[in-house]
Amino acid sequence: MSAIQTTVVLAMTADGKISAVDPKAPREPNVVDQAHLEYQASLADLILVGAGTIRAEGETFTIRDPELLAARQVRGQSPQPITCVVSGSLNLSPDLPFLSQEVERWIFTTRAGLQRSSDTTTLQKLAELIDLGDTDLNWDRAYTLMAERGIHKVVALGGGSLTAALVQAGRIDDWWLTIWPVIYGGKHAPSPVEGEGFLPNAAPHLQLIETRQVGSDLFLHYRPVK
Repeated sequence: MSAIQTTVVLAMTADGKISAVDPKAPREPNVVDQAHLEYQASLADLILVGAGTIRAEGETFTIRDPELLAARQVRGQSPQPITCVVSGSLNLSPDLPFLSQEVERWIFTTRAGLQRSSDTTTLQKLAELIDLGDTDLNWDRAYTLMAERGIHKVVALGGGSLTAALVQAGRIDDWWLTIWPVIYGGKHAPSPVEGEGFLPNAAPHLQLIETRQVGSDLFLHYRPVK
């Protein structure tokens, strides 16, 4: 296991949804949660985000607060964390706004994705494409590569498939979950952890180590029980 610390930072509704059935549906900005997310992301050397999330949102999250930018400079970090999109299929349009943002861009993918995508040549000019396995992503290889490149802190911003893969790989060190006081419902609306799921006797357990409440928003900080 590498020395890289990985924190999952996700917001969900009171009924456990990270977005509505339509992930592109507009919603009112939550200033408090945005400030929390910006602070957590500002600590990262690298942000991990799933392909579905980047397709829905278009852009990666960036740090704008001058104090947080100054703190990154004092720590010797680049102004913005590297953003690494995880896409085994490489199903990403070269027209995504993310691919023209002023951040260092990586894409974790597979050999099958590189061979199948019609946009591989174009994407190679816009981001560093990193092959992590024939058909499935090898997270041990991913973390070895990140450690070799000086990554110490990873912040994973979802979606549910990415989070499930990190849980399965045993790579999550702590969780920050924001609970919004709203109900989205919908049996097809995504949840924080998707994948195949866990039976109760094999489910990962968490220890609550910190709580904060701002208005009706709850911020819950968990650590996996080893």
